[in-house]
Amino acid sequence: MYLIGLRYCGGCNPEIDRTGLVEHLQETMKRRGFAVRCVLDKEAATDLILLINGCKHACLEQEFPGSGQGPPIISVRGEMVGDRYVQERDMPEVLMEAIMGEKNREGEPPQ
Repeated sequence: MYLIGLRYCGGCNPEIDRTGLVEHLQETMKRRGFAVRCVLDKEAATDLILLINGCKHACLEQEFPGSGQGPPIISVRGEMVGDRYVQERDMPEVLMEAIMGEKNREGEPPQ
């Protein structure tokens, strides 16, 4: 089971439905047979951290600078995944590809 740590911004200026995005992501991954569990527990040892920033300001990135220590980080910034613009309806698929890419980089076989 691949464990993803979710971190949500404060939601002061959301351009996207943050919780809806995560729900659709989980549904997409389940449909594809990818065994994943998302947790909010900041103390949990996770395989990846997914930052869900509601807007391009990406407040969470200040807390998670991606120093190379710890699990890989993927950041949603409003209608962006990393530095790539993605329409909200396409985000679950793009995120799943990014997560699978990180998983494969760690040397685990794809499921």
